[in-house]
Amino acid sequence: MDIGTSREQAIQDWIKDHPESKIDWEKAQIQLNGKDEFRDINKLPHDGYLVFPLSMSRLNEGQSAEECYKVLEEFEKKITKIGLDVVFLYTNGLYFNNNESALDVRKRTLGQMLSHRNALIKIILKKRKYVPQAMHFLPWDYVILNSPEYQEFFQKLCDLKEKDAKFGGLLKQGLKGRVDNEANINFVVEEIVVTHLIRQKMIEFPKTLVKNDNFRLIVYPGEYLAVDLYQWKKKILSQKEEKRQ
Repeated sequence: MDIGTSREQAIQDWIKDHPESKIDWEKAQIQLNGKDEFRDINKLPHDGYLVFPLSMSRLNEGQSAEECYKVLEEFEKKITKIGLDVVFLYTNGLYFNNNESALDVRKRTLGQMLSHRNALIKIILKKRKYVPQAMHFLPWDYVILNSPEYQEFFQKLCDLKEKDAKFGGLLKQGLKGRVDNEANINFVVEEIVVTHLIRQKMIEFPKTLVKNDNFRLIVYPGEYLAVDLYQWKKKILSQKEEKRQ
């Protein structure tokens, strides 16, 4: 499968390689997990994105190419129709919020990203289960550069930590053992803002199988940030009204 082919040709090539899947994708019955305590998603909506924020410290363990592929296989069971794109978002930009030499950080993170991306593409092409063109590999700064709201939101949260003691406390909790300094606080604030922009569709992603961008599911093997939940419930950052499908 040529990774440079069009969206329509990519779909046809995939179905040709998997003749049994045309029926499976249209009529698949998703089995209920039966384990409510995990609150698992039994069925994914159609026409949207899985977004993998990739922590640079987890690329060799926890979010390696092999582990990411396993997660894709797990979600495959929850899909009933072709129409999902996957975004792998490398959080390399966050790691400039430290006191290391910028050159050292760039060399290390660039090497990590390329190795991870190449390994994942190799698995996808070898397994021939998924459409390679529907896999998008983006750096963290892609969101920042393409969002007019980023600077406003970032400054709003930075100002809020001095005015809202609850928010400030949860922000420090989000450091998760890291030193409480300006660089690490900015690390968490940036993470909150970028996550919000993605969740609220205030940033466009590349499209291959996606047409209408009906949903976005952020996939991360860790706990959510309590400070992000706080700002969401308080509607500190503006939220778009979602139309029910």
